[in-house]
Amino acid sequence: MASSFSTQIPCIVDLISRIRPASMLDVGKGFGKYAFLTHEYCGIDNTRRPDPTRTLRDQSRVTIDAVECNTAYLWPHIDHLYRKVYVGRIEALYRELPSYELVLMCDIIEHLRKAEACDILTHFLGLNSKIIVATPKGFFQQCLYDSPEEQHLSYWTKNDFLCLGYVDYQTVGAGRIYLVSRNKLDIRGFGDGVVKRVRRIARAVVNELS
Repeated sequence: MASSFSTQIPCIVDLISRIRPASMLDVGKGFGKYAFLTHEYCGIDNTRRPDPTRTLRDQSRVTIDAVECNTAYLWPHIDHLYRKVYVGRIEALYRELPSYELVLMCDIIEHLRKAEACDILTHFLGLNSKIIVATPKGFFQQCLYDSPEEQHLSYWTKNDFLCLGYVDYQTVGAGRIYLVSRNKLDIRGFGDGVVKRVRRIARAVVNELS
């Protein structure tokens, strides 16, 4: 579907804002919410009044492209967010795409066969991209709109990413968010380490009691 787990939005946006990419590829962009939020929190200079006569895309320091296989999801507002939308399946397109500092694959990878998805991840890691992957923490089948693109074809755990490079992850609601890169990344507040989990729990308790 064009949407994804709402509970993972704060974690993904925080990751993007800490990585602060100058270029990003949004694979399976859906409604385009992550492009909008990336422009808002990473791209638009908040010390200056935004120009209402120009698109967010044209005012942002972040260049964002997208890959979209479903032509029904090419709504008019998408042009305000993305420099270019490549229409087609990522399996067929990835070798022709330019390099990006960050590749975003939110609730996309489970729609790909594992061998093809690993080839895609390996390709972008070879271009020194950082990759954020969000996927359900448990496998379930999805059949929507009589569309083969909506079916789940694979299930992913941390072990599936270990052979590709550095990986850390965080469980958020019904999903897991993975950060994959060639080199180790220590993103404050993100990860599966015991200390980081304890700190997140402590912050949540303090916030609830304050």
